[in-house]
Amino acid sequence: MGKVVNPMRAWLLGIFFTLLFVAGPGEAIDSGARGTDASRPLLLAQALEPGAAGGASNAPDSVAYRVDTGDRISVTVYQEPDLSVQGARVKANGTITLPLLGDLKVAGLTSQDLHNLITARLLDGYLKKPSVAVSIDSYRLYYIKGEVSRPGGYSFVDGLTVAKAVALAGGYTVRASERSISLVRESDPETPIESVGSNTAILPGDIITVGESFF
Repeated sequence: MGKVVNPMRAWLLGIFFTLLFVAGPGEAIDSGARGTDASRPLLLAQALEPGAAGGASNAPDSVAYRVDTGDRISVTVYQEPDLSVQGARVKANGTITLPLLGDLKVAGLTSQDLHNLITARLLDGYLKKPSVAVSIDSYRLYYIKGEVSRPGGYSFVDGLTVAKAVALAGGYTVRASERSISLVRESDPETPIESVGSNTAILPGDIITVGESFF
């Protein structure tokens, strides 16, 4: 007579071999779960890289932002409040005034350039180990004109696109053509971009023109 198999034991063995098959040889179930979770930040990081979604990124922060007239900048020198300034506006001549250092030409510099410049100047006879932080508090205006409800100049915000700029300007008029939007970059005013999409990034100083539909 054959051996009687305990039904409960057979059920447990079936579950064990099923889990072993799913996990794969030499891999514990809980380590597999941790591996899945650990991959999520990597995937997120990849998605945030310029061009990860196919093509170059249109995000404003993918372009090295350069300071210009009208921006407001804060400079903090660690443990040196007398050398720090908050909300200093870049003057028409492209300079800001800092304690001890006087007027510094900052127009055209990135935040990192400005950090390096101030650090170097402080090292030159003022501080032995300056710790400097630079931030842009507010940006100069961008402009939108043509077939929008409220054309004019608007304060730049991070992540601005053509679609958001149009929304901030009250939306399109009834005569507007969404296929006829041009853009003049402040950085290259001699080469206007004749046709841009709704997701095109906008930077401070840019001029957006929404054309009129002829149909």
